[in-house]
Amino acid sequence: MSRLLLLALLYTGCGLGDSEMMECRCAPGTTTLLFPHCADAERDAPRPDPATPLSTQIPDCPSGKQLFLLERIRPENVLSNLRSVFQAQPEARSPEQYMDQFTADFVFVPDPEDIALHPEVYDASRDTLWGPEQERSFAGAILDAERIQSARFVRWFNASRDERIPSEDQLRETFIFPYEVEFVEIVAAEGDGTSLNAIGIKGFMEVDLVTPTVENPVWSVAEWRDQRDRASAKFSWGELRAVFAR
Repeated sequence: MSRLLLLALLYTGCGLGDSEMMECRCAPGTTTLLFPHCADAERDAPRPDPATPLSTQIPDCPSGKQLFLLERIRPENVLSNLRSVFQAQPEARSPEQYMDQFTADFVFVPDPEDIALHPEVYDASRDTLWGPEQERSFAGAILDAERIQSARFVRWFNASRDERIPSEDQLRETFIFPYEVEFVEIVAAEGDGTSLNAIGIKGFMEVDLVTPTVENPVWSVAEWRDQRDRASAKFSWGELRAVFAR
């Protein structure tokens, strides 16, 4: 069972179950991925006085260890943040911090070959093959410490080598570059043991990053277009998403 799911089961009273009773208290570091109601809740309300015998001591809803990420004042910082989240130590990988790098209407566009390979995931009858809801589910799986031991980025955006195309209004930039990433998956073995399985992905990607203003920029990924490396036997980002979306 994943750590996030275990926490969800332990704190069913924090907006995750059918009960209206609050069994934990929203705190500044609360993981809103698990406790979405805490995004709008009052987090600085006074705690019960521990000196009062009859007071109910309500624990804070759990928070994950937060990575230090770059401020999103430059679009390339967002790409660096994505890599940082994937490569972090297992206990510090945060789906919430990962999703913070995307717009609310984010779209992932897989390679046409991956659409054909995984029609159960990439439903061509939908207007959007893959949106933020699917990306959030993928993040929960690929960042799960019980499923992925580590990730290593062999090739990612390099400012001195790769292409970037700014829009005329300076509110959008498109980055085009090859990628190569190696994941180590933890798989169940016979008995109670586990074994490790290497998953390599390789291909080319175009990423559109946007900001609402130029004066005070906050960049986010709006669209991610993936292309398989057909000369390689490795997965693409699209195939990896399809596998971990199940």
